[in-house]
Amino acid sequence: MKNLENKIAANKRLAELLGWSNIVEVGGALVGSPPAGAAASRGQALVPDWLGDWAAAGPLLARFEICPMFMSTYVGAGGTVELYSVHGGDRDAAVRFAIVKAAMLRLERAQ
Repeated sequence: MKNLENKIAANKRLAELLGWSNIVEVGGALVGSPPAGAAASRGQALVPDWLGDWAAAGPLLARFEICPMFMSTYVGAGGTVELYSVHGGDRDAAVRFAIVKAAMLRLERAQ
């Protein structure tokens, strides 16, 4: 349960940094108002699950020029380090988490 809470909190923080507003949790997913209203969303949309979906996390690599570096026990990305063991040995989850943390770090530095 704690992992799900951490995942939701990290996705929410990144969404806020990207300009989403009115974010609420609905059954483990996040819904909110996208940046600049996103005309096709009618003011409300599903927040991307950057930590659970490569289709959402992948574009962050290009947008924030993040280059992951893989080591035997961890992945580093954009000034962050994520241990595989923290994610139960799931390397995909660790890499996505490192990408999200790096994107948040870049956005926070820009504020």
